[in-house]
Amino acid sequence: MKKIVKVLSLIGLSVFVAASAQSQDVNNARGYVQVFDIASASNLSLNEYKQFHFENDIADVSYLFWSSYGKMQVKVENKAQTPLYVNWSQSTFTVEGVEIPMTPDESKLTDVQYKIYQKYKASEPTLTDMDYEWQKITMGREERKDEISEILTKSTFTKGNYYLMPREKSADAGVLLDTAVASYVEKHNSVKKQNATIYKKDFTMDNSPLVFTCKLVVSTDKDFKNSTEIVEKFYVASVREMDAKHFRGKRIGQTPEGYGVYKFPERKSTAFYVEINPRNSVEFNKRFAR
Repeated sequence: MKKIVKVLSLIGLSVFVAASAQSQDVNNARGYVQVFDIASASNLSLNEYKQFHFENDIADVSYLFWSSYGKMQVKVENKAQTPLYVNWSQSTFTVEGVEIPMTPDESKLTDVQYKIYQKYKASEPTLTDMDYEWQKITMGREERKDEISEILTKSTFTKGNYYLMPREKSADAGVLLDTAVASYVEKHNSVKKQNATIYKKDFTMDNSPLVFTCKLVVSTDKDFKNSTEIVEKFYVASVREMDAKHFRGKRIGQTPEGYGVYKFPERKSTAFYVEINPRNSVEFNKRFAR
């Protein structure tokens, strides 16, 4: 029996590693990628890991956005000497001007909220998030309690339920940049003796293609009689478009399954990326503009 369990575990691990390995490359190496640089409306400082973070007497909150299509991922560290509680049902993510709970009860969402929820919800929530199990209806009860996480002293909890950019229209993903947009040249990260052209457009919070807010409701008591709200707003401050090979950088190795592992020099928690339709790229439109 132990041998069977061990074999099954190895099979499961191999599948997981293979899936993870494939995600270490771009989908189309001949295509184009846009990198979205995010700014904090309140000018949050960066921690030692170069992540936006907010800190008070009871919590240290870090915001991590790096992934394909971006991820509204938040990490909460308990600084108090007693357990810290986060009410994810009252904590919210606001995008397109619509506020939705971090852990919603779908039956209580308005039509507008439900539409946004379906548009932005992540198909692969953060590993520490047990959201989808919590949402199972038990004994047919209509009313469900709020989802509350207890974080012990000097411990952390990470949640990421939403994308920053919807994946439902992947063919039109990204921002269509004008062919007259500003550009600069730098040494290519992947191709020897070649330069890469980077197209860049800057934005303010008023004209940004993406503005979003994260609100956390935390407390040092289970009943939340003295809760604290931590509210931070962010926006895309610039979009940089480049060829996919420059984006992924040099190949630095491969997995046992033979998948390539690349450096991804653009990787940082204050940004995210999207692989765009090549026909929407500046290079394509410059080449074939009439």
